[in-house]
Amino acid sequence: MVEPDGLPLDNPRVTRARTRARPAESPEAGEPEKRRAILHAAVRVFAEKGYHGCRIADVAQAAGVAYGLVYHYFRSKEELLESVFAEQWALLVNALRAIDEGPGKAPDKLEAMTRFVFDVFKTAPAAVRVLILEVARTPHALRAGSTRETFEAAVRIVADVVRRGQGRGEIRPDLDATVVAASVLGAVELAVTAMVVGLVPAAEEKNIDRARAQVAALVLGGLRPR
Repeated sequence: MVEPDGLPLDNPRVTRARTRARPAESPEAGEPEKRRAILHAAVRVFAEKGYHGCRIADVAQAAGVAYGLVYHYFRSKEELLESVFAEQWALLVNALRAIDEGPGKAPDKLEAMTRFVFDVFKTAPAAVRVLILEVARTPHALRAGSTRETFEAAVRIVADVVRRGQGRGEIRPDLDATVVAASVLGAVELAVTAMVVGLVPAAEEKNIDRARAQVAALVLGGLRPR
């Protein structure tokens, strides 16, 4: 089961991540749900038409709300896109943190983080497509407060896993933890990008699982002590 254009709901790590990512909501009737509906509709419309090819009216129609209500929550289409980025990346970061805080050795946690991203692609391809394609096309996508801060947080989380693994003899001690973290996340991102643009087959789950296993083997294989 998956929340519309979001992350899978039946993964316990994702459930914990969503709980942490969302602040306590106001009891004012309807407002949080309408805002969320607009964000989910934006993901679908951006994935189908591209950010530059759609209008606020398209998002409103997909969300089933009045045109003016979109502007009640978001001042512009750019702010709407940035909100999509911020929400989805925050969920990813919180999922990585939940994996980090769980049991297991460092290589197992890194493999679980890799698996999580590929699982999201299987269950919410529209959200992943928007994140992958629109970040590259949007000049201010990495400005402070949006994906830049969350990207840095993701690198820190993974690097901390690596450092602790090095301290326990699970990962080669001669490697720079930050470089390893960036390499793991970069390899996963580029593999998913290749699936999004069609370079790597991804029509069936078995193709996605095969790509994930290969990325994990290539990246994690070089981290184990010699």
